[in-house]
Amino acid sequence: MKITRKKTKDTTTLSFEGDLTIYHVTESKEELFADHERLTDKIAFDLHSVSEIDTAGVQLLLFAKVFFAKLDKTVFIVKSNEMVDAVLTKLDLTSHFSLES
Repeated sequence: MKITRKKTKDTTTLSFEGDLTIYHVTESKEELFADHERLTDKIAFDLHSVSEIDTAGVQLLLFAKVFFAKLDKTVFIVKSNEMVDAVLTKLDLTSHFSLES
């Protein structure tokens, strides 16, 4: 899993690339929260290049949403793919991550 950051005036986009599974969730968490103080108030998750996601990956996304909410930051999904959408839909979590463009 690789997470890259792109910052605009008010939004930081975190682009996830690769597997977001139990086998990579620890390293993903470290990358996700590294230097989190420098993230803007709006945080966009680009999940378009996620090749596989399981419940551990979903838990990391939910944890990040709660963590950043406590810091008055908004998290949303800016891009996704069919596989990620299917998992979030199956777990009835689409309402937790509003899609914005």
